[in-house]
Amino acid sequence: MDTVRIALFGGRMVHVGKKGLWFVLLAVISFTLSCKKDRREELFELNHFVDFTIPPGLSTFDTHIFTISPLTSQLETKLMAFGRDRDEVTSIESKYAFLASVFQDVNLDFIHRVAVYIYNPFNPVEKIEFCYLDPVPFRNKTSITLFPGISDVSEWMDRGFFGIEIRLDFREVSPTLVDMRLEFDFRVMGE
Repeated sequence: MDTVRIALFGGRMVHVGKKGLWFVLLAVISFTLSCKKDRREELFELNHFVDFTIPPGLSTFDTHIFTISPLTSQLETKLMAFGRDRDEVTSIESKYAFLASVFQDVNLDFIHRVAVYIYNPFNPVEKIEFCYLDPVPFRNKTSITLFPGISDVSEWMDRGFFGIEIRLDFREVSPTLVDMRLEFDFRVMGE
């Protein structure tokens, strides 16, 4: 028997020779070995929120930047509370971010793009994006869930103080004065 039948998706059968079978098996084994599971452990979360106000009449041509600074890092407090040492922490990454109007009564469809940066309040050029959504889907909504970035923000958390920069692009002129809240969580990872 020189050929082997292999079932493909959709119920089709394909005849392959022994060399083809070895190729398929090698491809499956390579794919399986290349998929590495993140074996790091989440030690705890750092939870924060900031409030800011979007004034009415902001244009669609500019990126509107809202800065909140300084915020206090909770890293040392949480390390002590969980009985952990700073040496156990391998990285601090964005886990979850949520942007909403404080009173949940404003349709946020006028927001087209969101990017959130963490920065050093004593040297604002030291910054990195840690969550975003581009473009914001167009539908009736009073809140926006952002994608977490892959950045390690340990450097900013170790300093004790940090700032947040929220960048918004609008698809329509901001309709009214909107009190906003950004809630964001970082996950502290260890081995």
